[in-house]
Amino acid sequence: MSKYRRAPSGEWLAYPKPTPEQIDYESFRFTKYAGLSLVENRKGRVYLIMEHDFYEKFLDAVRKKFGNISAANVNNATLEAVKNWVEEVASK
Repeated sequence: MSKYRRAPSGEWLAYPKPTPEQIDYESFRFTKYAGLSLVENRKGRVYLIMEHDFYEKFLDAVRKKFGNISAANVNNATLEAVKNWVEEVASK
């Protein structure tokens, strides 16, 4: 009788915060990016719309602090501002 590989359980998809270690099925591990995309796609996102003048000031501040306005630096600056705000509100 032939051996079949273990079928993936759909259970890990229901985890609220999946990690790469929870992806144990071989088809998701054939490349690190296939499994990682499944984890990254579950992360929260916030879309922020700013007035143009304020957006230009924000980009100038990012350029001043990080040196350029790459997507990673804009993301880091936004995340830092949100974390500071959450800590301020939580401490009240």
